[in-house]
Amino acid sequence: MSRPVPATTRSGMSFDPLIPAFLLLGVGALYWTWTAYQPAPRRLFPRQPMDFRSPAALDAAVQTAEKTLAENPENVDALLDIAIAQYERGPAQYKEALKNLEKAREAGALDERLFYFAGVMYESENLPEYAVPDLERYARRHPEDMEIRLRLGNLYYRMDELDKSVESYRRVLAKKPGDALVSFNLAFVLRDRKNWTEALDALQPFTEGGRTLPTGGHKLLGDIFRGQGDLPKALAEYVLERSASGDSAELAQAMAQAYEDSAQDELALERWEHVAQLDPKNREARARLRRLKKRLARASR
Repeated sequence: MSRPVPATTRSGMSFDPLIPAFLLLGVGALYWTWTAYQPAPRRLFPRQPMDFRSPAALDAAVQTAEKTLAENPENVDALLDIAIAQYERGPAQYKEALKNLEKAREAGALDERLFYFAGVMYESENLPEYAVPDLERYARRHPEDMEIRLRLGNLYYRMDELDKSVESYRRVLAKKPGDALVSFNLAFVLRDRKNWTEALDALQPFTEGGRTLPTGGHKLLGDIFRGQGDLPKALAEYVLERSASGDSAELAQAMAQAYEDSAQDELALERWEHVAQLDPKNREARARLRRLKKRLARASR
């Protein structure tokens, strides 16, 4: 493939995202739900394993396409047929499938399947910069396809395009009001935008609807309360997260900052020491520890 590999790591976030307990989509902290957002099939369009052909049928399809390509190496339909068969065989063949899709693109293919499968596989290969243009093109043809809107919401987040991510999730919620996991995704993005009130509102399916927060949810809620300046509530949520999910450098750092902001220096010191243990390269932890130790030493004189 002639395309260069782009950098894909997000940077400059106010809060580090937590990895959720299930259905992680590439790199990021956002939940994904599949089957509830599947559109009615318009044609042979194997999106999920339940739609995939048998190994024998895949072999037959590939053999037929290869015969066609032997006569015409730029036959776009044959290239697409092989790529889709490789997609159905699983992620181990995605790179080869993408090569065939790019050959079809170079040969002038405009089939909507190319945009869908290229976008999904580039997403799986952690190349959101390539996934997004194809999925956007597919979405322009099928604006009501909520699976694509969800995928784009996640991808925009990974690319630090937070406004677009918010717009995508809100479009899904307009179709499925109160959807808990999409609301949770939206709250993550709004937190990173420091839209504290809106982020808290997005969590209403959990805070007012009686649903149990997913893994990382109490940390998220604590971050929102801390952003609003309500340190007691923030700390209470962080304690709940630690009890539910165990400790982590991100959680310990959030607690340390909240303790420090509420002038509980000894507790802040303990938490920053824990951050340094879990993440020895954390420069902020080392700097905060030096400052806190000096302040506590002066106070004890």
